[in-house]
Amino acid sequence: MITRFELGRIAGVPIYLDMILVLILILFSHRYFTSGDTQLMSAGILIIIGILASILLHELGHTLAARLWKVGTDEIEIGGLGGVSRFSSSLPRSVLAQTVIYLAGPAANLVLWKGFEALTLEAWGLGKPMLGIALASLSSINFWLMLFNLLPAFPLDGGRTLEAWLNAIVGYRWAIRVVAGLGLAVTALVVWMALPTNIWLLFVAFALFQANWSALDSVGGFTGRR
Repeated sequence: MITRFELGRIAGVPIYLDMILVLILILFSHRYFTSGDTQLMSAGILIIIGILASILLHELGHTLAARLWKVGTDEIEIGGLGGVSRFSSSLPRSVLAQTVIYLAGPAANLVLWKGFEALTLEAWGLGKPMLGIALASLSSINFWLMLFNLLPAFPLDGGRTLEAWLNAIVGYRWAIRVVAGLGLAVTALVVWMALPTNIWLLFVAFALFQANWSALDSVGGFTGRR
């Protein structure tokens, strides 16, 4: 079953939306749509659109940074557990280049966090509390998106950045081992935060576990033996 469709193209890059993410967002914002209050429903719609736009801008940050080093992007997908930019070629070997490309995404969330924060104050000042609630939610969401993506775990931007630096110091295999080990620790933390009822965070933890265990297995585990 096809669950994604093309939203359009930005600078020639096709943008795909996985409808699973939309369903997840609707599920976790159901209180807005079941309240019977049209203002709350509008706030819920604004939050969903704002989250999708925030994920897209995060990925566009990666795309634009990659173009500084002549690396193209085949497509951007906004999916069930976030977004992904699929580059058309390998990233430069330069640690600086990889750092800029990986951290451009969280940098976009930083700008959005502070931007939505300023708009929230403006909305409250204009006496529009429902709009202020929606904008405050988007500000908080971008803060957490930035923080989450900076964690030292695969496939997050923080993990990839740390891998690039460690690779230059201790080599590829040990870089993978260190980041994957930290990633498994991050997974355990997310599970602890998710229990007993946060199903969404449990899905995130499962995805993190898969990515970091697979990375660790690819280099033969911590000992290098298979």
